[in-house]
Amino acid sequence: MTPSPGRARHLPVSGETGPGAVQLRIDLKREIFDLHTLFEILRGFSAVLDTSALLDGILLTTISQLGVGAAAIVIETPGRNNHLGISKSKGWPDADSSLWELDLNSGFAQRLVEHAQPVLFEDLRRRLDAAWPQTRLLERLGCALIAPMHRRERLRGVLYVSGRLNGQPFSETDRKFLGLLVEQLTVSIENAVLFESERRYAQDLISTREQLAESERMAALGRLSAAIAHEINNPLGIIRNYLQLIRGHVQDNQQAVRELDQVSSEVDRIARIVRQLLDAYRPETSRPAAVDVGEVVLEVIQFLSPELHQRRIAIHHATLENLPLVIGSTDALRQVFLNLTLNARDAMPGGGGLYIRSQVDERFVDIEIADEGKGIASENMPRLFDPFFSTKPSGHGSGLGLSICRGILEGFGGSIEASSAPGHGATFRVRFRRVDAMPELKTEHTEVTVESATS
Repeated sequence: MTPSPGRARHLPVSGETGPGAVQLRIDLKREIFDLHTLFEILRGFSAVLDTSALLDGILLTTISQLGVGAAAIVIETPGRNNHLGISKSKGWPDADSSLWELDLNSGFAQRLVEHAQPVLFEDLRRRLDAAWPQTRLLERLGCALIAPMHRRERLRGVLYVSGRLNGQPFSETDRKFLGLLVEQLTVSIENAVLFESERRYAQDLISTREQLAESERMAALGRLSAAIAHEINNPLGIIRNYLQLIRGHVQDNQQAVRELDQVSSEVDRIARIVRQLLDAYRPETSRPAAVDVGEVVLEVIQFLSPELHQRRIAIHHATLENLPLVIGSTDALRQVFLNLTLNARDAMPGGGGLYIRSQVDERFVDIEIADEGKGIASENMPRLFDPFFSTKPSGHGSGLGLSICRGILEGFGGSIEASSAPGHGATFRVRFRRVDAMPELKTEHTEVTVESATS
């Protein structure tokens, strides 16, 4: 480690003795050892491009090399100017990560900008306001040494260090070693953050392209579906009218009436499939409303309970009352849960358990519908929400139900996902946005009404 500028150092001559010469040799050996250690540390960190792993490594290295009990680090938050928000700490378990966040416009940050090298907290405290949150935090935790992390004339981060475990004060050599370590590691951190930002950008770009391709495919299918539906509905209407005419001529022939009813039933089934086809690609036109999703689920359960009971399917659900209001449409959400419940019913022809669970966080309300059926084969999972894909026997499903559910939910900013272990049933998780977590819905440009499941 090089001596400070302007500070002459007398190098011991070979054979020179005396306490000063001996101490100088010890100091030189220590500095050579520190430089070698620093080189080895930086060589190991230079290839680390994961920010979280890099911060962990810096903290562990600082603790072990300086012999301290705790350390914390906070660095820049990508995309947020003048803010240090990515933090980690070790040895200070009662210090939440949010406590280390630092506004670079604050007085505390401005004091750190003035220091190019690590500074003792005791020396810095004389210039700090005792009422500042950072001052109170560092006093409470027993911080002893602070190392500002500068890069391109900006404060990029801060490393906080507790006192040494052996009770000894930090020497000038310790502070120089930490200063060099921080100076070099700031570059490594910047590289890791840049790499992760580029990786996220690439992933977002891939996701956007996939969404665009999916939108174009769905739009093309929508136009094709509308054309096909129009061409099919016309002859269906003619067939239905002629069936009514024929029925009037064969009323006395019960066999003929039953056969005509069967034909009429199949015509109606074709009409339903065509209607589902249009619904799958028709944009959601319902106004966003505040919906009690628990009330909607309970209504669907009550409606299907007699049939489910007859099929020996037991319904288990936790409390669904008093859930936060979500963005949606009562009719549309009723269709979603009706479809998912009927799918669960069909997955358990011999009976079983139907489990409905809810989960709430600050932004979303999740509803899970799980069955005890045979599950979904892993090769079918990627195509589960594709239009016309069905795992049901021929003639027992159009393959549009889950696709329609996904379209409805995404139209309201929600989502649906499935998980399954073959032989152990399937679980569908439906996610809704909470009304109280969407401040933009309270602007003068958007009106959100409250809908009831019984409306």
